[in-house]
Amino acid sequence: MRINDIKKALLLLQSFIYFDENDFLREKCSDKDLLQRVIRDVEGAIFECTTNRSQSEKLIFLYGTIGNLYRIKGEVKSAIDALSKAVEISDGFKKTVNLIRLGEALKYANQHQRALGKFNAAIDRCAKQKHSLLLDFVYQHKGKCLLEIGDNSQATECFQIAMELRVKKGDVSLIDSTQMALNLLKGKGE
Repeated sequence: MRINDIKKALLLLQSFIYFDENDFLREKCSDKDLLQRVIRDVEGAIFECTTNRSQSEKLIFLYGTIGNLYRIKGEVKSAIDALSKAVEISDGFKKTVNLIRLGEALKYANQHQRALGKFNAAIDRCAKQKHSLLLDFVYQHKGKCLLEIGDNSQATECFQIAMELRVKKGDVSLIDSTQMALNLLKGKGE
């Protein structure tokens, strides 16, 4: 399957993915059959690419994608394995993206301290590599991780930093996402 076909399927799938307010805003999918079909397609594309080592850029995309899909499906071990490969074979901006994704997968596996380590590594990379475009995402995900372990004070700090960065970006959907997290935090007794 071609990468463009996978990207189209991911766009369709995105309309069925939501943040579960009853489960710390973890991503879930309301169409599990579609999710499984996309996973199968990406697995097939990975198999095709691994037979051709010159496909490293495609593999980075595919491992990052399949890791996210496994996480959403609840297959956290497979998610961690795929995202670890994505981190291993990527560099620069993509490595930082995949560190954030790996942190999320570890969070879903209830390995919160390891997840925080990945988020902190991503923050360090943002500072060193000038990946400021990702900094709001790192703080958002780190805040959600801290919220899950009950560290509401540090979670608040992370969400406030994410909010400031997102307001500067002017992206309403990102601002709304952080506001949802802040609202959830208030509901947990900040």
